[in-house]
Amino acid sequence: MTAWTAPALAGTLRYEALASVRRPTLWFAVVPLSLAALAVAWRSPSDIGDGTSHVGGAALVAGLLCSPAIGAALADRLARGRRPGMDDLVAAAPCGAAVRVPAVVAAPLAVALLPPFLVVLVCAVPAAVADGGPRPLAVAPAAFAAVAVPGAAVLTALACLLGLVLPLSLARVCAAGAWMWSTIASPDLSPLPTPTGTLLSPVGGYPAAAWFGERAVWADRGLAGPLSPAPGTGSALLNLAVVAALTALLLTLAGLAATRRG
Repeated sequence: MTAWTAPALAGTLRYEALASVRRPTLWFAVVPLSLAALAVAWRSPSDIGDGTSHVGGAALVAGLLCSPAIGAALADRLARGRRPGMDDLVAAAPCGAAVRVPAVVAAPLAVALLPPFLVVLVCAVPAAVADGGPRPLAVAPAAFAAVAVPGAAVLTALACLLGLVLPLSLARVCAAGAWMWSTIASPDLSPLPTPTGTLLSPVGGYPAAAWFGERAVWADRGLAGPLSPAPGTGSALLNLAVVAALTALLLTLAGLAATRRG
């Protein structure tokens, strides 16, 4: 990264974050599902057996419910730069697509993740009371980062790519469908092969089970085979690596599509 690119990157991140804060559609999409996640994940201290496990479960629920809303809300982030009159402005930016595309996606994603992160923090409060110590509050950021963020990132990258090659309404529907297919579609019931219950699923089940005491059913779904190993540190790291690689691939394809359309 050159000395010229670094300020351009910082400026892009700042501008995109502020623009996202000011977009009512983002909050209309994410806040209601965050409240739904809070209603599902909330437990009173007397109902919590282990605070860390409760926090891990809250992170999983928040990611599962809120990621589709985030992907749908942000599907137009790259497509907006292809509107008439914007091409020359984008082309004149001091940073290339390899830097600009991740920044344009990352800043709004960080803003959109704030409501579900608050859900996990709120759920950590009764967990701390149940444990009689602050450990769940300290674990909450790590649980959210490991369980919810990777899935939201890969879905947002997919939605942005689809937003460049499909009508936005169709891109949003396809992104939401891809999320359900890869996270909750049961392999026993789905007529098509599904990543659910494998290392390819972005739902966060492997990190949740390996590091935060969540039920293993969210990881391998009781399946056997090389793509559905038992939850553990190795399988959790491999799951995160797969999701990160897929996110990078989708962003690369989105950058190519944005350049080609320009």
